[in-house]
Amino acid sequence: MKHKVLIILFILIAIFLGTGVTYSIFYSDSNINVDQKIAKFVFESKQLDHLELNLNNLNPGSVEEYMFSVTNKEEKLSNVTVEYQITIKTYHFMPLTIELYKEGESEELIMNCDETYSRNEFDELVCNSSVQTLSHNTEILDNYKIKLTFPSEYNSLEYTNLADFIDVEINSWQKLGD
Repeated sequence: MKHKVLIILFILIAIFLGTGVTYSIFYSDSNINVDQKIAKFVFESKQLDHLELNLNNLNPGSVEEYMFSVTNKEEKLSNVTVEYQITIKTYHFMPLTIELYKEGESEELIMNCDETYSRNEFDELVCNSSVQTLSHNTEILDNYKIKLTFPSEYNSLEYTNLADFIDVEINSWQKLGD
């Protein structure tokens, strides 16, 4: 009887110690503080991830263009493939034509931000571009242009003193799979 109790006690201690070792092998906790911004967004030589465009000087018949770039090559090349999406938000009170172009060998219209897009809970018109990819092993510089056109046919008193805004956001994340 004494041997049975010792054997059971030995087995329980072995199970208890074995569980602790197994738990420590499969569990780890880390408090590494790493900057999660893995793509660079360059607006007029400033690195930003958000830009608000000034519409004060936009009058009927005028066109404004704003250039910016998305890159993974400046300070160091990213170790992961990154996907990003450009979002334009506006109340769209002013009857503007808002176009996003990707520049390269030729200009490619990526998005025309108009009332076909949906509005969020703040009644902002939210226009999302297609998802773009920056490879982890190639230095890439994607150049973009936002073209704002205030058509001349809106040159009347009812369109004076309208207040509006255009907010450009770039959201990026690590590409998983494939």
